Amino acid sequence: MAEDHHTEQALDDIRRLRECLQGILFLDRLKIPELEKLMSAMKKQHVPQGLAVFKQGAPGDVFYLVSKGRLSFWVKSGGVDKKLTELRPLDYFGETALINDEPRSATVKAETDCDLFLLRKSDFKGILMANPWIAGEIQASAARKSEMRKKN
Repeated sequence: MAEDHHTEQALDDIRRLRECLQGILFLDRLKIPELEKLMSAMKKQHVPQGLAVFKQGAPGDVFYLVSKGRLSFWVKSGGVDKKLTELRPLDYFGETALINDEPRSATVKAETDCDLFLLRKSDFKGILMANPWIAGEIQASAARKSEMRKKN
């Protein structure tokens, strides 16, 4: 009986991952083999309310896709923490540190219990950044986010 529950949960996770990936407009450029490779590389992680996913200044080695829950994006400037934005299902984050090979530029905290899908840096670069059109979209998004942080 427990085995059936685990199988059902795994199928639900796969369905949810597919829904999340289909909800990100630029990922429709992935060919089926690329999409399958991406789906098999992504891992689900539950983050309880109140925990930090990562802290500003930490090494950047993972790309995140929000499946469930709400997170907040904080930047410390002049010794003061400032909330910049909130992240919700279908939002993604962590790409700037991976693209620029820099430490995390912000702290991301779980405001509610969250389910995230994670993609390691090597897979991020080998699957997503290997597609020139998708790489351009991700870089443009990272630049917009970076500009937002500078304004605040």
